[in-house]
Amino acid sequence: APLPMWPMASTPEADLGIAWPGAVTAKPEDLIVIVGFGEVGPGGSARTRFELEVSERLSAPAVLELAWLTGLVRFEENARGGSWVDVDSGEQVAERDIHARYHDVVKARTGVRFIEPATTGFDAERAPVMQLVYLEQDFSFRAASEEEARGFAAAEPEGTLVRFDAEAEAWTVTRKAGTAIRVPRQVKLTRRVGGQLPTGFDLARFGFGGDMLANVDPVALMNVAATVDAFASAGTTPEELLSFVHPARVATTQGSGMGGMKSLHRLYVDHLLGRERQSDVLQETLINVVFAYVSTAYVGSYGAMAHPVAACATAALSIEDACDKIKVGKADVVLAGGWDDLSEEGTIGFGDMNATANTDQMLAMGLAPDQFSRANDRRRRGFIEAQGGGAFMLARGDVALKMGLPVYGVVAYAASFGDGINRSIPAPGIGATAAALGGHESALGTALRDLGLTADDIALVSKHDTSTNANDPNEAGLHQGIQDALGRTPGNPLMVISQKTLTGHAKGGAAAWQTIGLCQALAAGIVPPNRNLEAIDPG
Repeated sequence: APLPMWPMASTPEADLGIAWPGAVTAKPEDLIVIVGFGEVGPGGSARTRFELEVSERLSAPAVLELAWLTGLVRFEENARGGSWVDVDSGEQVAERDIHARYHDVVKARTGVRFIEPATTGFDAERAPVMQLVYLEQDFSFRAASEEEARGFAAAEPEGTLVRFDAEAEAWTVTRKAGTAIRVPRQVKLTRRVGGQLPTGFDLARFGFGGDMLANVDPVALMNVAATVDAFASAGTTPEELLSFVHPARVATTQGSGMGGMKSLHRLYVDHLLGRERQSDVLQETLINVVFAYVSTAYVGSYGAMAHPVAACATAALSIEDACDKIKVGKADVVLAGGWDDLSEEGTIGFGDMNATANTDQMLAMGLAPDQFSRANDRRRRGFIEAQGGGAFMLARGDVALKMGLPVYGVVAYAASFGDGINRSIPAPGIGATAAALGGHESALGTALRDLGLTADDIALVSKHDTSTNANDPNEAGLHQGIQDALGRTPGNPLMVISQKTLTGHAKGGAAAWQTIGLCQALAAGIVPPNRNLEAIDPG
């Protein structure tokens, strides 16, 4: 017998492709719209990531962009304008040949895969550990000066002898037998898979100079690159924006869950290991400094700067803060977004929490690295960390209209809620159901009504879906509760995107990728499939 038809909702009757469901009472000046976005992540840019989401085959423009982004090709100008050149061979490559030549290569360089030291800056197969050992016999070595020698003695007074060797004209330090010392050894981390920037990714290709590449944290540079892309997608420039909007009316709310992790590593480790230290590395660890580069080095704005730190909700909170600033009249345009890096410290920490998928356990189940992130599946065992994030340009509706900017989405409602129960639970707290407190008359219900919509018009939700045992079913129940409170017709299906099955979990940048993906899905009329969902967990 054929499968039964999906139960159909009685509303909405209107076809969204023909007529808007209801009367819109909101005025342009009351609206907050997304006019531009950009991202940097395991899928490359927002453009290429969306293609990876929706299809197994990439378009020719996507292949070319990824081939350039990963250093496979470069563009060389000549008398006829220019041509693409294969970086390894130096041969010219006709544009018509790029798709066939590089398609499979660039796909293999993206997404969730074994951690690559050249991409992340650490080797998960050979992570250093300073092992405590005890000397079985005296151990002597030379010091560069008396001060240095006595510094060794001060660290272990009872187990250290210091003397000046007149014949060698050098200070000698002797650690006695039985003294404890730390010796480096290498260990294999239990988590060795991540959603990384594409293999061969190099921020220098975005035009950053040597000093910035050497001294500015990569998270800051990625954010600048994505913000430039956001301006490009908006069809404007900082100069044009500031000709319409006063610099004091352009705010930033870009944030991060952990900040510049590579700079944090240098701050804490370089001194300990006696390495040469960057004099201003401290400021590169400060989240407000990391995201100030957009204002100081690119846009030239000096409006409000508030940079949220909200773990995995950072990008979502950034959008909420941006909306609040526009609503209360503190800004006309806000640059928002969220970011995080993939680091050895984070990999170890999340592994110790048992929040991430254990590599050997997943491999033992016969799963490849790109199958580890499997939201709502019976074999999910935790999330897969990722690096990157996204940037947005939000504007008041009348400002966007005056500038002639595109509208990728309207932010009808944005709010955040606490858990109130636990300081660390791998699932959204029940507090988020308060978004629908009051049902039709809730702030969310009212916001929908102002746009001529009801709960039945909500067709798509991008879930956090981390692939942890607690998050996925808990979040599904949360969304169901919100829809029920808003009066959604029983049987009206709500389509779900589980984006992290492709990208991994960017922590602070997660909601940025999700929001950009929603804008793209609405524009394309395509709901991306959920990868690795083989056996739905009924819980």
